[in-house]
Amino acid sequence: MTRRDIVAGGVAAGFLGVAPASAQTANASSSNASNIKVIVTLDGTTYRYPDGPKIPSYYVDFREDGRIVFHLGALGNLSGPPAPPKPYHLAAHDVRVERNGVVLAAGKVPAHWWNAQWTYRPKSFAVTKTPAQIVGDHRMFVYGDTGARISGPGARVPYTVMGSSNITTQMPTTGERPDIGLITDNSAYFMLGGDPSAMFDWALAAGSCPMHFRDEATGKPIDLRKYPTTNAYDLPGLQGAPFLLKGPPDRRAPAYSEYGGEWHPQQAHFCEMSYMAHIATGDLGFLEDLQFSANFCVLTDAEKSRPTGAIISGEQRGVAWALRELFMAHIATKDAEAAGRLPASCHPSMYWQALLDQARSYYDRYRTDPHNQIFRLFAADGRFGPWQQDYCISALAFGLLTGHSEWEPIYLFALGNAIARTDGKSGYPPGWGGAYYLNTYEWGKKADGSWDQGTSDPSKPLNWYSSFLFQQNDPNGPRLTQQEIDALKSDPLNNGVAMTGFEYLMTTRAVLVMADYLDKKNLAAVRKTYPDIDVCLKNIGRMFRNGGVVNARVSIVSV
Repeated sequence: MTRRDIVAGGVAAGFLGVAPASAQTANASSSNASNIKVIVTLDGTTYRYPDGPKIPSYYVDFREDGRIVFHLGALGNLSGPPAPPKPYHLAAHDVRVERNGVVLAAGKVPAHWWNAQWTYRPKSFAVTKTPAQIVGDHRMFVYGDTGARISGPGARVPYTVMGSSNITTQMPTTGERPDIGLITDNSAYFMLGGDPSAMFDWALAAGSCPMHFRDEATGKPIDLRKYPTTNAYDLPGLQGAPFLLKGPPDRRAPAYSEYGGEWHPQQAHFCEMSYMAHIATGDLGFLEDLQFSANFCVLTDAEKSRPTGAIISGEQRGVAWALRELFMAHIATKDAEAAGRLPASCHPSMYWQALLDQARSYYDRYRTDPHNQIFRLFAADGRFGPWQQDYCISALAFGLLTGHSEWEPIYLFALGNAIARTDGKSGYPPGWGGAYYLNTYEWGKKADGSWDQGTSDPSKPLNWYSSFLFQQNDPNGPRLTQQEIDALKSDPLNNGVAMTGFEYLMTTRAVLVMADYLDKKNLAAVRKTYPDIDVCLKNIGRMFRNGGVVNARVSIVSV
């Protein structure tokens, strides 16, 4: 067998092998799966779907549009303690798809781990909406020439069944990565008019990510309205109701569990894998993966969830990416409903609206907090990463772009954080660049007179200028030299060249351009709220163009 993956703008039917021509039309639109048989051979034993002996917790689900989803996992006893674990991992096994005795596809799946899935498609998919059409539908911002050179795409790693392409599977890995942003670089290259193949590779690889907590009774992602406090925590006392098993015992610490397939999905670094591919193709498998991603980003950290509702919680950046996934899942699901194409295995749009409403009710407290009117933080208290605030503002901007107008007051409030860092009037010198962390209060002091990291004294609030200077007293902050301080006093713009943190300023510029776009499209009252936004755009644009090569995923332009 030879491997065929993404070809001619689409994906070859079948998997790990060449699908015959007959597979291109087999069961393309019929919901009757009685003439489709799946044969799985594992360790010399044969299992048959939909009838015959079956591997425990291995679900072969036949979809209305002809897709066949292969999923390993079980939620266990949802009304009590976890049920005894099922096999968490399937070794390499053969899979064959037949219709009326004709082999449509056959091949070897190298392995399958808990809470992961892959999909057989009888028909290849291709781009059905161009970037211009996607922009016209308000499903993504405009990507184009920013005045700075955009870095080129890296080498493509084609998807293979249960593979990860070149996604960073250990998501907690830090550093500059092509998958961290409102969308990934792969999706951005498509929006810039490039080849969508790498975007599709990552969308297909999303199935391999072990975050598919499926309720086998409904076929849908676990319902967080019915089970709002569910989570996958290992530590006693923190486990949710119900507690979801991530996978087998951790080899290094058997009291804990670990994800399979060398993956470690994490909300704080969770990437957009499925949304843009779904919007571009209409493929319903990508919509299913998007719904699982959005659910995972809520249940993965249930610290703030209560029986009254599941609430997003986590790091500032984690809250940003969870909101991004919820907004994406909601609008993509609404589109599928409007087209009459929502699969029975997906939640309706009102499910995602309910989760968004719960998040909005909780996070609106930041907007109304009288102690938060200088820095205008979203999902942060006392100490914040400006770049993480930019992630939050980006996600909120996307929400407004896609019709979630009820979030406008929160968005406009949070946008003030980026305005203050770039208007040259708040006291924060824009020429300093992108600070890693800033404080809103002075820290307390220890008996020896040193600053007590991690504590703050609310009686000593900082403003933007004193917060900038307080970096001198922050053990984890940069050390400003007196020469740098004097230079920024003389020229807060530093002649249009950021002293530090240019990689952070790329996102700041994107945030301001999104705001400009939303204002011009009458989707947010940006200029009415911040008349100085044009000054901010001028200041950040100058530093942006002087900074060198920029990432594709921040190459957003206005109209």
